[in-house]
Amino acid sequence: MLLQKYERSRAFRAAAPSKQRPQFVMDRSSLAADYYDEMDYHKREAINDALASLSADGVVEVAWVKFREGRQADRVYLNLEAVEKAYDLAGIVPKSDKIALLRDILEPLADHPWPWVRKWWYEADGNLSLRKTAGLDLDRLDEYRDLARVLLALPGPQEGVPKRVLSQNLLRDSKRFEQAVEKRLLSIYKRYGGEEFDTDEEYLDSLGIVDHPKMVLLAGSIRFRLGGQEVNTGVLPGGVGLSAETVEQMKIAAVKAPRIISVENLTSYYSLVHSGRVIPLGGGPEERKRSLVVYTGGFPHRTLQKFFGRLAEYVSGDRRPNPPGVYHWGDMDYGGIRIFEYIKRNFFPGLKPYLMDAETYRRHLDTGIPFGDEYADKLRNLMTDPSYASWRPLLQAMLLHRRRVEQDSIRPEIF
Repeated sequence: MLLQKYERSRAFRAAAPSKQRPQFVMDRSSLAADYYDEMDYHKREAINDALASLSADGVVEVAWVKFREGRQADRVYLNLEAVEKAYDLAGIVPKSDKIALLRDILEPLADHPWPWVRKWWYEADGNLSLRKTAGLDLDRLDEYRDLARVLLALPGPQEGVPKRVLSQNLLRDSKRFEQAVEKRLLSIYKRYGGEEFDTDEEYLDSLGIVDHPKMVLLAGSIRFRLGGQEVNTGVLPGGVGLSAETVEQMKIAAVKAPRIISVENLTSYYSLVHSGRVIPLGGGPEERKRSLVVYTGGFPHRTLQKFFGRLAEYVSGDRRPNPPGVYHWGDMDYGGIRIFEYIKRNFFPGLKPYLMDAETYRRHLDTGIPFGDEYADKLRNLMTDPSYASWRPLLQAMLLHRRRVEQDSIRPEIF
């Protein structure tokens, strides 16, 4: 009790003597129930004996009730010069020792290649140097040791390593990451990472950690070279899934589709692919060819990002008179708009929205899902962001009607 008060005191934070000693009043302490138990006076005697012994050792000073010295304690003070002895007698590891150990555990992160990790370390170490925990749990040092191991391993070359494989390789326990590291890692990343995703799965995927390996789902004609052979996905009417290994080794040779369209939701992707319809974005006979359709599944996962990178290189270098245009179709909501901008910002500067405009929104308003004030505030934040200026008509409509429209409610038949 006294040591806990000491560890919260100014004397502890300053690591210097203080006139203000940690203390407690007996009748307001956690000992009060036993000390004043009229049914069992032996409890008070045992506590008094312990106080007398600690006082004789110089660890505490006891202020007794007048005329009841040695029989009824009023206040108990911790002698600061005997703090180390108090820790030894209590069998407690000093808080200062735990802080020093945690600083040693986290110190390798000071040179981490990711700026957000270095920023978190800088703030954490700064607080610890002032003997402030600032939300750090000193009783779980082993978990911070595992966290540091994971963070130091993440900048490696792996593309989407399964979390249980990572856990087994780094922590010698396939479930240790999920049980002891994942929650803390996500909390730090969400606060310091700078990028906002919709789900924990997307946050982890952006770090290269996945539940299971993911593939790139696409449908349409794209030719690429792989291992000395050329592959044409156009002969597969239902589309194809490309593994991370395939995407890593492929070299895109040609995209025959006049348009490339990425689709946020799986149901809409399959509906579009299996509808047997084209996407009439205008033009002559060439424009009526089926577009290349790519499923994003929310924010693009790491393998899809690699594929988009290769596709972007091809599109930017296409020498044809009319290179393929790139479109994205997603939900008309906060997440869908941000996913669009993420793809545009990182891969396709000329990306255009498809069926994500105010007119389409109003046509499908009856299928919209209501939202509240907190969600509306997020939309207003986008309204004030210059990089989202082109979305203001849709954002204004959403704020007016207080509904968001998911693309699943827009049937492929309208194409």
